[in-house]
This record gives sequence, C-alpha cells and structure tokens, in this order.
Amino acid sequence: MLVRTQIMLDDQIKRDLEYLSEVKNQSMSSLVRKFVAEKVKIEKKRVKRVKKMDPVKALLGLAKRAEEIDKKYGFSGPTDWSINHDHYLYGSPKRKK
Repeated sequence: MLVRTQIMLDDQIKRDLEYLSEVKNQSMSSLVRKFVAEKVKIEKKRVKRVKKMDPVKALLGLAKRAEEIDKKYGFSGPTDWSINHDHYLYGSPKRKK
C-alpha cells in the first residue's frame, strides 16, 4: 500500500528527476521510491552492523592488531606508558616507578 508523502527538493534535483523520468519513461514518484528504497536498504545494513558491534570486542581487536604490527615491524613502545603517559604526550617530567 502506498502512502502519500510530500517532500521538498532543490531545483537541480527536481530537474534531474524530470530528466530521468523522461529518459526512462517512468514517473518521478516511482523513481523516488526506487532510489529511497535502495538507500534505506543500504543504511539499514550499516546500522545493523554498527549496532551488533561489541565495543569491548572492537577494542580487543585493535589491541590484537597492534600486537601483530609490533611483531611484524619489530616496534615496541615504552614499557612505562601507563605511569608516564603525560611525559610521552605532553613532555612533563617522568614519574618514578
């Protein structure tokens, strides 16, 4: 069942829709329904994917990826990061362990 809905379009979009309507021999309303349906389908998938994401799992995944990069390139950061993060970020004096 179709429900009447009013939308506001800028002039360029309206002209483009009129052009497509003429070229494709379809009504503007059917084109708008098609375009909106496609976009809604894409956005629903994106929202579901983001909603399903567990933030703890995401952070653990980032940490695991960082460890893999460390092993691959031989980089390791400071071992006293948790104590001296102000020093490494802002240059303040180091604290003793």
